[in-house]
Amino acid sequence: MSTKYKTIKWVLKQNIKNKVNTLWTWDREEKNFTQIYQNYNDKLPIYTATQLLDLIDQEIKETSLPS
Repeated sequence: MSTKYKTIKWVLKQNIKNKVNTLWTWDREEKNFTQIYQNYNDKLPIYTATQLLDLIDQEIKETSLPS
């Protein structure tokens, strides 16, 4: 069963719609999203809301393909 990411997708779409400039990280292994409020120093890539939404949609497509 693939993950749908409904809540994070809703948050990202709201950020985009309301022109909120936020940055995000995504730990794919832990399925954890973090919105960055200040300088962030970690090994995870940083994404804009649009970039992360695109990546989530790509992940959904890839994980829903039959093996």
